[in-house]
Amino acid sequence: MTPFCARRVTVALAARIGLATLIPAQQLPDAPGTDKLHHVIAFAVLVLPMRFAKPHQFWKYVVYGIMFGIFIELAQPFVNRSGEVGDVLADGIGIILGCALGVGLRKLSGKSILDH
Repeated sequence: MTPFCARRVTVALAARIGLATLIPAQQLPDAPGTDKLHHVIAFAVLVLPMRFAKPHQFWKYVVYGIMFGIFIELAQPFVNRSGEVGDVLADGIGIILGCALGVGLRKLSGKSILDH
């Protein structure tokens, strides 16, 4: 995946995550699993494309991902949702998992971590 494509996928995922986390809770469909699991999965998937495409920028994805998670939690009270520190922690766990998966997938694809 090229960095350009990865960036487009990441922006689309961020928009979907933003929408899903900022619509009123009563409009959310029922989904299996817990709220925290949903955060872990969403943020792992969010950073995965860029971590695969540009693995050398690990801290950039961690910082931007956490900032995005904090923004969501700060905005949620304005849409009758509750912002929780636990959700930001789950986001962080997801970011770490997504970064690790991105590196693993890159190695499986035969690309070096130093390849751009």
